[in-house]
Amino acid sequence: MRKLLVLAALTAALALPPRAGLAYEGPWCAVVNQGGDVIEELCSVRSFEMCLTEARSWGSSAFCRQNSRYPGYWTNQGEPAPRMRAKRRDRQ
Repeated sequence: MRKLLVLAALTAALALPPRAGLAYEGPWCAVVNQGGDVIEELCSVRSFEMCLTEARSWGSSAFCRQNSRYPGYWTNQGEPAPRMRAKRRDRQ
């Protein structure tokens, strides 16, 4: 009976669709040359200083650039700026 329960739980776990992994998109990308005409962008870097450290570890041909796919840059895109109301002054 115990083997049947374990087998049923294992079958149910394997039948469920796998969850997609979420990659972190940071505001900076380290562009590195791996050799053999292979250029890679490492875009999970959280700060410019971390990006410089990562780029330096790959050699002198690596550099940093802003990540154009970073969602933090586009959160207010298309929304108008809030209008400021003029304060009403009491006339005496």
